[in-house]
Amino acid sequence: MGPLHDVLDLVEFKQLTAAEALIDWRAAPKRPVHPALAQWTEQAVHGYLTAVAALRAAPGVPCGEPLEPVSRLWARQRGPLKPGDPDMYEELVTDRRYAGHGVRELRVVRMGSVRNRPRDDIEIAVAVGVLAGGRPVLSSRWDRNPLRLGQSESARLVRLVEIGCADASHRVLFEGTRAEAYACYDSSVEAHIEQLIAGGSYRPGEKCGGCDAVDNCPAVPSVPGLLGVSASGSPRRSWSVTTGRTHRRCPARAHMESLFLPRDAAIEDKEAITRGKAVHAWIESRHRRTPQQPCVPDDVPGPPEAWEYGGWRVTGLQARLGIQMIGDHALVCPLRDRPEDTEVHPERAIAVYDPDADVVIVAKTDLLYRVSDRWALRETKTVRALSEGDPLEQHPQLALAVLLAQAGALPGAGHWQVELERLTGSGPVVTQLDVTAPDVIARAQHVLDPYITPWRADSQYPTKAGKACEDCPFTRWCPDAAKRSST
Repeated sequence: MGPLHDVLDLVEFKQLTAAEALIDWRAAPKRPVHPALAQWTEQAVHGYLTAVAALRAAPGVPCGEPLEPVSRLWARQRGPLKPGDPDMYEELVTDRRYAGHGVRELRVVRMGSVRNRPRDDIEIAVAVGVLAGGRPVLSSRWDRNPLRLGQSESARLVRLVEIGCADASHRVLFEGTRAEAYACYDSSVEAHIEQLIAGGSYRPGEKCGGCDAVDNCPAVPSVPGLLGVSASGSPRRSWSVTTGRTHRRCPARAHMESLFLPRDAAIEDKEAITRGKAVHAWIESRHRRTPQQPCVPDDVPGPPEAWEYGGWRVTGLQARLGIQMIGDHALVCPLRDRPEDTEVHPERAIAVYDPDADVVIVAKTDLLYRVSDRWALRETKTVRALSEGDPLEQHPQLALAVLLAQAGALPGAGHWQVELERLTGSGPVVTQLDVTAPDVIARAQHVLDPYITPWRADSQYPTKAGKACEDCPFTRWCPDAAKRSST
């Protein structure tokens, strides 16, 4: 979002037109920008300004007289909520801030659309509380010893607006007096803030890749040399098998995924992919049941011609095939004929740090389970027909699972095995991999290298326009994809 805010600052504080601001920004960006991010930024600037132009004026603000942009952050300092809390804690708001005619307004910028986006009432309550009672921050936002705040006039009215840059969507999340803003800060919000102050247990998972403290986290195993590559002075990165697979197809697409640019899901969700996700969601829900129980053949979704689960809708042949696969899974369900003390962790995310590569490896496993002192990691795949090729080559996440198990980086103490469950049109097949066998380990390392080494060495993320564009959800942000479609 940095480039977007850089351009908007030129528009609002230097009174440039959008076209002039974009020209100035392209000539001297504050930081290197990938061409895809530059294209998104250009469209996002126009989306933001279009949304602002359509936004109704706040009560008491004359039409045609826009609020003035505010350069300084707003923050408020509060005493302890209860005995034992810190002497003081601080709340501040970023994003785009405006004031005038007794109004304070915060516009929260979203990369995609705000249509049908869930409301976060706690976020709203904290934001409007700061708008109502905050003061301008005079010191650096990172200098918390504590923040040095200036003086400002109280607002008669505060407003919180959300803007979606991808489609110029907007909505007013809150508009009211200072008293009404403070009233949002009820006991549930206080309880949430107390929980944030108190902290909690470590929960390693998918978000560890963006944590600056991951190299010192006691809950994230450190395995030097796991990926077999060197950092070579490059900044820390987060990697998963999905990242590696996407980078092989198109480095630019992998970079756009890491930037969380808005994606067109309709392009990439083909029928077979949608069916696989629906089947996975159904099986996961059964493995999460309390009390724990095995899957049974007749516990399937319906009707057979069309069904939906987890937001994934399948019809026709894919619907019938999905039902068959779910029924077949019951024949090989890990909970079938297991003792009552079997431990099950469906869709468990695992984070591991390789200090040699300076990379956080994130793996989302389909199922971890324990029977007595033996642990297993099972990956489930849905395929129309069974292939006799190398499972590690076909499913590189299995290769990563082998290396994680062999390095002792998986949670749980005891013996580990890796399993592949394939649900096919002709029935289920389970394959077990010996994670202690030297040939299996060597094969896993060989399979993963093409997904890791080129990615770690890449700093430019070039495009591979062509076949990779066909199911790419980011083509509208990619200049090379646009050139290809026009030829």
